[in-house]
Amino acid sequence: MKTSKKPNRHKISVAIITLLILAFTAPLISHATAQQAPNSGTSNYPELPGVPDNAVQHNKTDITPVAEMEQVAAGELALFHYRNMTVLMNCTQNCSLVFGVDPTLKPTLCGLSVDSNQTMTLTMNLSGDPFEGEKVMEQTLNFYWGIEPNASIQLKGQLRLYINQTELSHELNREVNASRLTWMFWNRTQAEWEAVPSRIDENGYLVCNTDHFSTWTVAEMQDLPENLQVGYNLTFVYDIFAVVVVVVLGVGVALAKKWI
Repeated sequence: MKTSKKPNRHKISVAIITLLILAFTAPLISHATAQQAPNSGTSNYPELPGVPDNAVQHNKTDITPVAEMEQVAAGELALFHYRNMTVLMNCTQNCSLVFGVDPTLKPTLCGLSVDSNQTMTLTMNLSGDPFEGEKVMEQTLNFYWGIEPNASIQLKGQLRLYINQTELSHELNREVNASRLTWMFWNRTQAEWEAVPSRIDENGYLVCNTDHFSTWTVAEMQDLPENLQVGYNLTFVYDIFAVVVVVVLGVGVALAKKWI
């Protein structure tokens, strides 16, 4: 008596469909988890996404810094936690820092990485308003970060600002579209703000790379030029995912009907 193999084929088709769906959903689930449930990083500082366990912690949450002097050793990952500002900083050379923070600035989490050819001193001032001589930008996040080295040096830097879209929309009393956010620096020669390519990383930080320091801000641009759209829009990703799932399920159902 000849045994039918249709049930086995049916099981194989179901298994293939399941694997395909998992292959598409795994990256999206991983990203959503990173966005919605940030890694605490350290036990002393809860809810700080993307902070490694080996960060050297400087806990000064009782003060708002005014010309506060700090030191970062070459290759060290340092976390400076003040009353309304937290900065994760690392540099390839020894670096002296001078912090100044506007007491009215909303609690902010940012990061700076510097690859420099020599030791240096960086003066950092963070404010909710533009500094003297700089224009007010529309649709900003009310965040201005002045970074000034003590000398002309060659460097490569990366700036990061943690983006919580829900909290920002509430604080600014408008709907914030994270896919439209971009870093901008104050171009002193042109006396205007200049946008640079930016992206949202896996931990929810808006990231940009630079070879110079100036005053930086983050703004939401309604018509973001294509050359600046290096990030990704999760809505678009989910739309594509939905189409793929429908196609995969359709093919799977057709195969199942054929083999049963």
